[in-house]
Amino acid sequence: MKGRCAVTLLALLASGCITEAYCFSSCEDGVGGEPGDGGSGGEGGMGGGFSTSNFMPTGGMDCGDTSSSLENCGECGSICDLAGATPICLKGECLIQSCLEGQYDIDGLPETGCEYACPVLDTTVELCDGIDNDCDSLIDADDPELVTPTTLCNMTAGTPCELTQVVCNADSGWTCQYPPGVETIQGFISLTETLCDGIDGNCDGDLDEWFTALGDVCSDAALGQCKDYGVVVCDALNLNATTCNYAAPPAPGVVEAEACDGIDNDCNGFIDDALPDSAFEMALIVGGGGVSIDRFEASRPDSTAGLPGINEAVACSKPNAVPWTGGGFTEASQACAARGPSYRLCTLPESENACRSLADTNYPYGASYQATACNGVDAAPGAAVATGSTATCVTAENAFDLSGNVAEWTATQTNTPSAAPDRIFALAGGSYLSPEIGLACTIDLEPRALETTLLPNIGFRCCKDP
Repeated sequence: MKGRCAVTLLALLASGCITEAYCFSSCEDGVGGEPGDGGSGGEGGMGGGFSTSNFMPTGGMDCGDTSSSLENCGECGSICDLAGATPICLKGECLIQSCLEGQYDIDGLPETGCEYACPVLDTTVELCDGIDNDCDSLIDADDPELVTPTTLCNMTAGTPCELTQVVCNADSGWTCQYPPGVETIQGFISLTETLCDGIDGNCDGDLDEWFTALGDVCSDAALGQCKDYGVVVCDALNLNATTCNYAAPPAPGVVEAEACDGIDNDCNGFIDDALPDSAFEMALIVGGGGVSIDRFEASRPDSTAGLPGINEAVACSKPNAVPWTGGGFTEASQACAARGPSYRLCTLPESENACRSLADTNYPYGASYQATACNGVDAAPGAAVATGSTATCVTAENAFDLSGNVAEWTATQTNTPSAAPDRIFALAGGSYLSPEIGLACTIDLEPRALETTLLPNIGFRCCKDP
């Protein structure tokens, strides 16, 4: 009978019916007492529920202290178990007490636990090696704590290297990312520049210094005055080489007839070779039987109005040139003969006749002496002047300086015997040291000199047979 009642009681409880309850254990006053004793379920009571160690009075389970229980954290049945962590239930909230070895809490959210598994056993500062060294889930350049080296790359100010980027390339480590223009070999700056490009390719402060010919004078393969000169520059079509820039003046000359000027005018590679008769300015000697005489005192091919020149290959006859002086008789004779087989040193009579001209005057300019008409001692320059520069000292045939300026060797010997080097030859015309008596076309006692005499006031001029 009692068993049936128990079953009935349980059934009533399950159905939510309120009946009188009976206390089986741990009963307190007023709970499960006799009817009418004022206890719970008694007469006049609230109708108390069934209570055991596993059930709440309202019918739920009694799970104990939910503020610190890992099995019932915050509420019954809420297990505090966090991934990768040792959990703790604190005031009903499941928190991370500590992370397991190798696990890290990156996002700071307790519910995700120590969600990051770091492969590093011993953490260090972040390195550029493709590994999360400080276990913050950020690797290499993604980690703001990565320190970029400052001395690894050439970053010299004022050179192309100034803009170099230091780049972390994971497991290959730090590399230098040099800007365009910097020459590198397997990532390292080349010691020597290979490009001639106007850029300091090896960042040493010098431009294209390995191309040592830059700025030098260069020329093409032409000869003589046809040769073009330029400056060595970088070759825009081949940056590994240089080229000659011919754009700068002067422009090259063109092929011309050879002249007596120390220049290869006909561009054949030879200077003053096979000179034509037109290379020498000459005038016919009056009564000379067709013999011509130089209009100007002989000068060296490379002489100018200010310099006597040094080229002694052949004697020239040209204006505005310092006369050829300081040579002996033999030098003068050979310089005339170098023009060709019909050229020779003039005789004294030929020089006198040329000076007297068609009018047969005592001086090239006239019958009477004029102190400054020719370059004698009275004109007072005290030195030879450029040929033809004394415009008043000229004959009717336009032959200049047959009086004064420099005395001239002639082929007229004035002594015997005739063996060299003891021969003495007449000198024509007088010089810048001569007074009036020595400047006449014909001198009663003509000046003369030993053939080896070398003086700055003795020159010569050439004649040409017809």
